[in-house]
Amino acid sequence: MSPVTTRRPPTKGLGDLLLDLLAFPSVTGQEQAIAAWLVERYRTRGEAVRRIGDSVVAGEPRAGLPTVLLVGHTDVVPFASGDGAAHRDGGRIVGRGASDMKAGLAVAMDCFEDPALRAGRFGVLLVAYAREEGPHEDNELGALLDRVDLLRSADLAVVLEPTDLEVQLGCMGALHAELRFGGRAAHSARPWHGENALSKAWPLLRELHERSLTEVEVDGLVYREVLVPTQAGTRNARNVVPDRFDINLNYRFAPDKTLAEATADVGSFVGERAEIRVVDRAPAGRPYRENPLVAAFLAAAGAPIAPKQAWTDVARFSALGVPALNYGPGLTAQAHQAGEYVPEANLATARAALARFLST
Repeated sequence: MSPVTTRRPPTKGLGDLLLDLLAFPSVTGQEQAIAAWLVERYRTRGEAVRRIGDSVVAGEPRAGLPTVLLVGHTDVVPFASGDGAAHRDGGRIVGRGASDMKAGLAVAMDCFEDPALRAGRFGVLLVAYAREEGPHEDNELGALLDRVDLLRSADLAVVLEPTDLEVQLGCMGALHAELRFGGRAAHSARPWHGENALSKAWPLLRELHERSLTEVEVDGLVYREVLVPTQAGTRNARNVVPDRFDINLNYRFAPDKTLAEATADVGSFVGERAEIRVVDRAPAGRPYRENPLVAAFLAAAGAPIAPKQAWTDVARFSALGVPALNYGPGLTAQAHQAGEYVPEANLATARAALARFLST
């Protein structure tokens, strides 16, 4: 199919488009309105549009040309106390989701709507999906990849998450395991009648506290593996020796490991000291540094290259054999912050880099 050549009025700048997107609160689970707006925007322009749940795919592949996906999520975390309406403040655009990641979505949309870029050497599709900020299993990108065949056969996915204008390759895998220490309840005045599950966990907690990170090199990039306790608690009255103590252990693992290997790592560390129940896990994403399209993007962007020291949806594409990378205008330090902002100039920089790649 030939690319559609109509686009939004040229007087509408990137910053204005971002403000349009920020006008939709779209907290995770409340993306219906922004999804309907995107569907209407692109159907009125003659684009092929698919909506699944509250997620939208616009565009079609072009016969004989590689397909590039421009990918962004539409949801944001809940608003912080004091967050107001989106607005400009000097050289910044302020609003919930400005950096994470509606700035990236605005850049993706602007490139998708550019007739010169659409007529270039790629078939370009826009993927705007819901529920990214929630649990892994609720993320609607999974449903899109399951149900829209053309996404699984794409040649490259550019995920415009906030990266501080770095190209971030691959991503860490993430595993959450509940560790349960058992004991025997007793009155706290006579603790010798029981076994304190809380203090029983101290050797493991001390080991975690003193544990160094592990550096793992993959494709010339160094990823930092960490085991971090993030939650803990008992379920007893204050005057009762706890018979149960639970710890949530978060393992961030490098792209050289499978989910099975990561699960085994946790089991090896914990041993027989506690019961282990894996409650959530997401695979790591490969860097694909030697892939020709990834290499072409790196050359065109001219941006710093770094490993992604977190999990992102590039891992979903990687699991399907679709090369993917992270590159976006948002600031990682602003993600989920009260008064979240993005420098407006970052949008133009990211847009120019993406345009160079799409037009070379």
